[in-house]
Amino acid sequence: MKPFHLLILLSLCFISASAQTDTLDVEPSMGNVIGEGLNTATDIVPAPPDVPEYREHCWLFGLGGANILDTYISPFNYKGLSYGIFHRSARPTRWRPRRWQAVMQIATNFSYDHSPTEDGKEFDMQLNVGGGFVCNWKPSSRLRILAGGLIEGGVGFTYNTRGSNNPGQGRLAIDLAATGGVEYTFNLFKTEMKARGQIDLPLMGLMFSPQYGQSYYEIFSLGHYNKNVRFTSPFNAPSVRLLCTLDFPVRYATLSIGYHADIRQSHVNGLKRHAWINQIVIGFVRHVRKVRHAKRELE
Repeated sequence: MKPFHLLILLSLCFISASAQTDTLDVEPSMGNVIGEGLNTATDIVPAPPDVPEYREHCWLFGLGGANILDTYISPFNYKGLSYGIFHRSARPTRWRPRRWQAVMQIATNFSYDHSPTEDGKEFDMQLNVGGGFVCNWKPSSRLRILAGGLIEGGVGFTYNTRGSNNPGQGRLAIDLAATGGVEYTFNLFKTEMKARGQIDLPLMGLMFSPQYGQSYYEIFSLGHYNKNVRFTSPFNAPSVRLLCTLDFPVRYATLSIGYHADIRQSHVNGLKRHAWINQIVIGFVRHVRKVRHAKRELE
């Protein structure tokens, strides 16, 4: 099996596993899901049946700037506006629910950029899906620390309007990343607020990339494979995601505002690429209660 086919197989397996990360097997008679405005969702966890399970869902929508460089297409930096959507869900695990959480993240960014001379346009899209587990500690009633790992898969595409032989560049990658975060709850004007910071660091993975000067026609039509699937690490692909938010209640909803930075860089096969995304984000946090009822034997 060629390495490129292996990368596609691993990505498909990862996406299938991630889709099940936030799913709990529930029989039809086990009740419904009810949305409630809870501030201590991660502290109330079920162990026995007939106890509610609380999940947290966070949706954020971002607007900011993008700086894109892809030497496969152009030697220039392209800059423009970026639009992003970020979703994070967390729920207690079946084993040690007070200590461990299963998390899933979906992040997508779109940008329409221009060259320094304003005569070149470029469209860039990136989608990342990750799932994993985090362990949490509470040194105090207001402070919570999280640390764990994620498996994250990414697909993307860049199209340049000035391209001739190679106007587009496709991307496919899978990474093992470390994740960590800090949450602090405090009161301001008699309102309970939560400040949260999160950082994700890809540690190792696989990336598809053509060689410098190699066209996609050579790879897929002629079958000229030339080390197009490469191992990545912080040495040849230093990347990081940073998310800082402030959550506060507004009537019956919990709003969230903050800052999101997604820095993706790589230097493989003689090609350099970076995508620096900085955005202001605003969204909402929703807590969902799911009740599992015990099975009762008929007498």
